[in-house]
Amino acid sequence: MPQVLVRRLQDSGRMSLYVASHAGVIRGMEDAEARALIDELTAHVTQRQFVYSHRWRVKDLVMWDNRCTMHRGRPFDDQRYARDMRRATVSDVAPTCEQMGLAVAAE
Repeated sequence: MPQVLVRRLQDSGRMSLYVASHAGVIRGMEDAEARALIDELTAHVTQRQFVYSHRWRVKDLVMWDNRCTMHRGRPFDDQRYARDMRRATVSDVAPTCEQMGLAVAAE
C-alpha cells in the first residue's frame, strides 16, 4: 500500500516521517538507493531520544497518533497476564496517499 513518506500534519503544521523497516521501495528511486534512505531514516527516528518505552502498570492507558508514531509490540505472555486492549480510529483529513508529501514509499 503506497504511503506518503514525509507529510505535514494539517492540525499542527508539523512535518512527520511515515517510515519503518517494512517499507520496500520509494517511487522514482533505484531499489538500493531507496533501501539505503529508508534504513537511514529508520535509524534516525529510532534514536534513544525519540523512543518511548512503556512499563505497564494496572489501569494504564497509552494512546498515540498513528500518523506520526512508529510503534512495535513486544512479546506478551497472555497465559500469565490479562490485558484489555482496544483500538479507536478517527478520521484524518484524507487518506495519506492523497495528502501532500515529499516522496511516496510503497511496500
